Amino acid sequence: MKQFKIQISQNEINDLNERLTKSRWPNEMINEGWKKGAPTDYLKKLADYWLTKFDWKKQEALLNKYPQFITEIDGQNIHFLHIKSGNANATPLLLIHGWPGSFADFINVIEPLTNPGNENEVSFHVVIPSIPGFGFSTPVKEKGWNMFRIAAAFSTLMEQLGYTRFAVHGGDMGAGITSTMSALAAHKLIGTHVNTDFYSVAGLGMFPSDTSFLSEEEKPRLERMKEYKKNGTAYLEIQSTRPQTVAYALSDSPVAQLGWLIEKYKEWTDEEKELPEDAIPVDQILTNVSLYWFNKIGASSAEILYENMSMAFNWGSDDGASQEANQWTPPKVPTAMTVYAKNEDKSLFKKLISFTGEPDHYIFHDKGGHFPAMEVPDLFVNDLRQVFAQQTA
Repeated sequence: MKQFKIQISQNEINDLNERLTKSRWPNEMINEGWKKGAPTDYLKKLADYWLTKFDWKKQEALLNKYPQFITEIDGQNIHFLHIKSGNANATPLLLIHGWPGSFADFINVIEPLTNPGNENEVSFHVVIPSIPGFGFSTPVKEKGWNMFRIAAAFSTLMEQLGYTRFAVHGGDMGAGITSTMSALAAHKLIGTHVNTDFYSVAGLGMFPSDTSFLSEEEKPRLERMKEYKKNGTAYLEIQSTRPQTVAYALSDSPVAQLGWLIEKYKEWTDEEKELPEDAIPVDQILTNVSLYWFNKIGASSAEILYENMSMAFNWGSDDGASQEANQWTPPKVPTAMTVYAKNEDKSLFKKLISFTGEPDHYIFHDKGGHFPAMEVPDLFVNDLRQVFAQQTA
């Protein structure tokens, strides 16, 4: 394990700026807003802001305020932040990002989580790893880095840091890793918390064939979910089947990388917000996009999505060892879920989530979206305090 500091060279920044200056834009298309992806006029303005107003070195200094490290686990470099609370008895908390995110998603919640203003509030020792293929957990050295292997690596990371018992939060792919840890490392977990939203549930596509149990108000919302599954998940189909093809564009063109991510920031944030930067500060969005660009994460994260969408599940075989192992049931881990959606979705969400097993603790907010640590950081922090105060009591 060694200390790490982000140091993007001026040559790399100059290269980014030169590529932005020489961007080759498509011919004007029929304007249908965001229906077909990020509109050209909007993306041109955002790319110009990235070129002329965004200050990477300022954001790099902000990220470097917090202790960062690189360790090797299972042959793979794992990058992580480790911030200890001023309270020696604070709860160890693992925060796991998803796609299209990074460790930087959590940068604005570190201070309130580690050192709350009120001594009666729950405080945390925070560990924020980069999923292999994301952030600075690169390069990925071999195949097989799916959620099971990542969950095992993150469990080992917490062991290396001396945390024998800890809490876990995850969103998007991080939610899948969190749930996997409940099976692989249940005896180490104080509890788990995941966040979800309209598009996360819709993207799973687990819709009931019999809708007779839904109210007349819920059925149109379900149809909207089905429509999103049909027309809004092409990004996942491409990355999980042809990651190499999309890797060329995302590694060669910063505008391609920007457009690829900004569409999801628009679509997955609070639907009442007109533009992505109305939901998340524009500099925080571009910090994440810059991390993807400088580290070629567009390519490596697509490879990780490919690994996870094509991983095989073998829950049992005919050999005696497997049968004997299957007789053991991992201890129950307290679970919690926060849903960021609209009030009209609440009853439908509960019904759909019940098919996969209901959490022990359920929180619903009618604002925010897929990126709560960036969109509604105060709500996010309060949820974690509320959930883990109960689970550690």
